[in-house]
Amino acid sequence: MNDLGLCEACYAKLERDLIRMRDWEYSAEAFGVPNEQLEVLRDRVIREYGAASELLEQPRDHKPKNKRSKSRVTQRKREIVAKAVRDYTTEDVLQATHDFIQAQGNEWVNYSRVSQYLYERFYHLKPKHLGLPGKKYKSLLKFIADYPERFQLRSEPDPDGVIWIRLSQ
Repeated sequence: MNDLGLCEACYAKLERDLIRMRDWEYSAEAFGVPNEQLEVLRDRVIREYGAASELLEQPRDHKPKNKRSKSRVTQRKREIVAKAVRDYTTEDVLQATHDFIQAQGNEWVNYSRVSQYLYERFYHLKPKHLGLPGKKYKSLLKFIADYPERFQLRSEPDPDGVIWIRLSQ
């Protein structure tokens, strides 16, 4: 028995494991070996005794559990996704747009508010899947503009201006 209470065979296994794991500061055999020779020592141990640990368990890299964020923004996003309509048609989107504009109480409504409402209401809303077959819209605005009998759009004179939408009369 040595000062650690290990027999000679166990102490030798411990030394080899420490060298394999590059725990140089705990290894008596690695003590005093120049830094540039430590990897050579490790390679020799692996070559002679193998790479598997004999006594010590390899440290496990545990993946942290997915702790859901508790922020208000994240909770709101989760609530939106949970309530979102997953199976919808073109008519559903048009009707929701109509209902939202009508509920606002103003004749003209800021289009960005309508857009946000639709993207929150319909799960993964993709304008290219809406409209008549064979027609692929690149934006929700172009989709809505294609229904002048239901909606009217106008924009501010400057290029970065607000776009307004109302129900056609």
